[in-house]
Amino acid sequence: MKAIILCAGKGGRLRPLTDDRPKCLLAFGTRTILDCCLDHLKSVGVSDVTLVVGYRKDLVKSLYGDKPGWNLAFVENDDFAVTNTAYSLHLALPGMDDDFVLINGDVLFDRGILSDLIAHPSPNCVAVDAEIPLDHEEIKVIASGGRVERISKELDPRRSLGEAIGLYKVGRRTIPGLRAVFEDLERKGECRHYFEKGFERICEDAGEDGRAFGLSFTRGRPWVEIDTLEDFAHAQREIYPRICG
Repeated sequence: MKAIILCAGKGGRLRPLTDDRPKCLLAFGTRTILDCCLDHLKSVGVSDVTLVVGYRKDLVKSLYGDKPGWNLAFVENDDFAVTNTAYSLHLALPGMDDDFVLINGDVLFDRGILSDLIAHPSPNCVAVDAEIPLDHEEIKVIASGGRVERISKELDPRRSLGEAIGLYKVGRRTIPGLRAVFEDLERKGECRHYFEKGFERICEDAGEDGRAFGLSFTRGRPWVEIDTLEDFAHAQREIYPRICG
């Protein structure tokens, strides 16, 4: 099992905190979001990690480029300002030859969420909070029979099961199909999609018997995606002390 952490974005809504660093390096005391993520990966035995960097990539590489006990690789998205997470993930996929965990680099989460995701019997799986109120901002999931049917920010909250929190497990057999989807999008000049666009295509093509992504629920355990200054304050006050403090 390997991991990909997406750390390329600028995080404009978090300025001035991100004036000199990407979101993954926002700190709680002396520990960053990325520190917490790596600690959780180590706790489940994953030490082979690819970091997709872009904005202030020099800072991420200088801090984590020689981390003892880790096999860390860096993939650079120099077009981070005009692309999105689908493009970043696509850049990392050629180096994947095993099942992997995919994590958005701006998410703080309880390590039990990651443990359950990895232990889920489905080779492809999404971590879902089915208890959170939904609006039009979140990546939402529509599911049936324990499998994802659709996953997108554009879905109707009233029809959606919950929010995809930014943690996924992807089986190695899914990688060629996912790369083909992203290649098709990029040929059409569509480089601003979230990576869930590729997952939704995979689910659509999987056939009646195997909508490709299973569901692993957060079950009330703490997590937060840090997009705004309000999110960061909430993380400092409520989330970080419960999961990494």
